[in-house]
Amino acid sequence: MTPFPPAPDQPAPDERIDHVAADWWARLRDPALPEQAWHQWSAWFEAHPDHAAAFDRVAALAERLGTMTAAQRAAFVARFAPAAVTRRGPSWRALGLAASVAVAVAAGAIFLAWRSHPGDTPRQYASETAGRRDIALPDGSSIELGGASSVTAHYGRDERAVDLDAGEAFFRVAHAERPFVVNAGPLRIRDLGTAFNVRRTGERVTVTVTEGRVRVSPAQGGSDLGPIELGAGRQVSYDPTTQAMRILDASPDSALAWRGNRLEFVNEPLDSVLANVSRYSKRPIRLADPSLGKLTFTGTVRVDTIDSWVAALPRVFPVRVESHADRLELARQTSTPRSARPR
Repeated sequence: MTPFPPAPDQPAPDERIDHVAADWWARLRDPALPEQAWHQWSAWFEAHPDHAAAFDRVAALAERLGTMTAAQRAAFVARFAPAAVTRRGPSWRALGLAASVAVAVAAGAIFLAWRSHPGDTPRQYASETAGRRDIALPDGSSIELGGASSVTAHYGRDERAVDLDAGEAFFRVAHAERPFVVNAGPLRIRDLGTAFNVRRTGERVTVTVTEGRVRVSPAQGGSDLGPIELGAGRQVSYDPTTQAMRILDASPDSALAWRGNRLEFVNEPLDSVLANVSRYSKRPIRLADPSLGKLTFTGTVRVDTIDSWVAALPRVFPVRVESHADRLELARQTSTPRSARPR
């Protein structure tokens, strides 16, 4: 097949790469695709910028075809596919996509079949304790998981949705017609063209925007909380105890400190702090007295010095540290002197 000639200011794409991109796009629609194939696609996608660009072209074209009516799609195929060998000129450039007709027709046909079965099988991803994992999604979006974190992706007909089941994740969203939504416990975060970080500790959720904007709203109806729009450098935290959302200015570097092996907390309950630190600890840290969890902590914890940080806690809080083979436990200590907060 002959590729679409590019616009005057655009170089012609490699037709072979476009066809490989279209093949991957088609394979990724298969709910039964084995995990190994997803890793192979991710490796191909990240191997060269041209691969990512070609995949984006195919995904964008598929999204465009998906918005056409049946008559428009039939006219598209009838108009361009039969003429692929002989047609040249401005009518090709009018499409505005440097992709081959074969890619257009194949991607369009497969996308129609996929849309006829909108119940896409969810895909689950998880990282290990003290580990990280990079995930490339079929639409060109990406997720970076922090330690002991998990997400479930649901790509349906009308919406791209990801559930943050536990832990922390950084999302960089590719533009598409279908909205991109992250469900994190009590909150629903809708992308408005952006990159953002979400941390979930049980029902406590913190959302920090690093680029663009997001809309944050309650996941369930009937809440007194209304939607909130956040721009870059802003953060919202949901407190399940008060059922309130607190909005703060936030440095993107601070919000993403976990990517540099640092965990940063500002006036956060100790039980939440320990739960997040435990995602990077060989031994989870528990509270023998749940009431200690209401104490608040502000500071930085380096993931490579967690044991030292725990050992220093009795200088800050009325606790003593009990070391066990499978856990570290904090018990109440009422006669401990206090000093500066540990770092």
